[in-house]
Amino acid sequence: MSHYSEHQRMPAPVAQAQVQPVLNLARKLDIATNPDLSAIFDAGNSGFQVWCTPQDHPKGWNRITMNSGAFSKPCEYVGSVHWKWEDDKIVSLEIETTAYALADQKPDEYSQSMNLSLNDHRRTIFNRDVDIEWLKEKVIWLFAEAGVTLPPFEYEQAALSAIGPYILTHYVSDADEYVVIVSPELDPQEFCKPGYEVARTMDIWRAGDFPADVILRPDHEYQEADAEPDEGPLVEYYENASRLGGDGWLETAFEDRIGGWNE
Repeated sequence: MSHYSEHQRMPAPVAQAQVQPVLNLARKLDIATNPDLSAIFDAGNSGFQVWCTPQDHPKGWNRITMNSGAFSKPCEYVGSVHWKWEDDKIVSLEIETTAYALADQKPDEYSQSMNLSLNDHRRTIFNRDVDIEWLKEKVIWLFAEAGVTLPPFEYEQAALSAIGPYILTHYVSDADEYVVIVSPELDPQEFCKPGYEVARTMDIWRAGDFPADVILRPDHEYQEADAEPDEGPLVEYYENASRLGGDGWLETAFEDRIGGWNE
């Protein structure tokens, strides 16, 4: 059975009790006709779509202008939910998000392209973590209100390099320092050890070849992620900087190695 025909499939009697209460509630909470704030759904036989409003939206949508158009209230499309079948049983929910409004209203920051070039510093609008988490919350609520057991979610996470820039963060204490390449949408404070503070941060792009979310130090306490210590490009920079006793090890390690350092 093709992906399309599976999504168009009508519920079998075995799955009727699993599907129908959810679809009935989604149709009751139809974004097109119901002005209630909880009415953000658009149901079909294969699943349903979820829309956001100025009062209820994913993180990062605060300045997005929303219009009602043909709908009951101002809104913008966020994502969709489809049943995944195994024989006559629904075994999971396939979810996906596409933040068209971000690309339309912030074209300098977001792109609709599925394959961003290395020189394109815009962010993807597909399956961003914050949009996926918001969509999950709405689906969990809908199934709970319908009194139906929630199947597991399935989705493809956007590549970190496409979600946005990494954050090069420099931490210092009275006697020591270290850096962490923080993954997009994580908080640099999560990696700040007791007795240290954030000295400075910098957005960097094309950092996927460097180890992220681990402590990187100039004193040979580098914690290797995947490669042997003598194989990683950062190790050589740190070792050379330590031997020379230079104070500029941070710049030495990263200058011209990661897009955005000299911007």
